[in-house]
Amino acid sequence: MTKRTYRKTLSANDAGETKSHQAGMLIPKADHELRAFLGELDPATKNPRRTIFCFDEHGEKIELQFIYYNNKLHDKNGTRNEFRLTCLTGYLRQSGAKSGDELELSKDEGQDFFKLRLIASSHSEEDTDEMPNRIVLRGWRRIH
Repeated sequence: MTKRTYRKTLSANDAGETKSHQAGMLIPKADHELRAFLGELDPATKNPRRTIFCFDEHGEKIELQFIYYNNKLHDKNGTRNEFRLTCLTGYLRQSGAKSGDELELSKDEGQDFFKLRLIASSHSEEDTDEMPNRIVLRGWRRIH
């Protein structure tokens, strides 16, 4: 059975450390593979969404929303044209997520549900001053 896995290193904004309100994590428009992994959304529909059913590392069921905010395509004065993965805030807070941690989303081929887990970082954002050559990947990336 084939398993696909994606990870995203959390920013301070993703982890809620900036106290800002964001409408979920950005899913890059250009990453067609990641978008297909999450499921197709019809651009002819205004703000289409689909529920992503997940189980976390403790076996708890979590329902995320994969949304294509696309009012730019449907409204005269619309400005949004972006994909987001929402409803993560509660899970991240409960898990004690911090910037530098990684969010992992995986799915076995043929399964209807995803697996979600938080991987704690051995380094925090403050460590980057002491480690000038460290590269921190911020976007989603496929794990092989």
